[in-house]
Amino acid sequence: MIKLTHKQRWALLSVALYIVFVIAAITTGFLDPSKVGLQWTIFWYFCGAGLAYYFYFKNVSYREVVYYAQKLGLHKDDLKAMVPKLKETQDVPDPDKPNFFSPFAKVPITVVNELTDQLEPQAQQANIPPYK
Repeated sequence: MIKLTHKQRWALLSVALYIVFVIAAITTGFLDPSKVGLQWTIFWYFCGAGLAYYFYFKNVSYREVVYYAQKLGLHKDDLKAMVPKLKETQDVPDPDKPNFFSPFAKVPITVVNELTDQLEPQAQQANIPPYK
């Protein structure tokens, strides 16, 4: 069996989702240029690709935070303390009970990026191998 890194698995899953979108668009004809116009067809294919990339990036970033937090022995409250400007509607990843997929709106990409920026240097100092 081929051994894939976490990033490669998420990339493969994102590409597979985009391929499913394209196949669905072609077989059902809901993005047929004769129905919606060529410009809108191109626009929606690019939107689908953008969403697939966002899905990949957000899930990899989420998993990276969970990975470093678990290796450093941090918990949800520790991560909350690292993000002082957290809004009431926002949350941080829970390293003790991580979701398979990154929550779409509850854990925004800005929070995940801020945590990654703080956790990576700590992980390097603790000689934790980089997330792959």
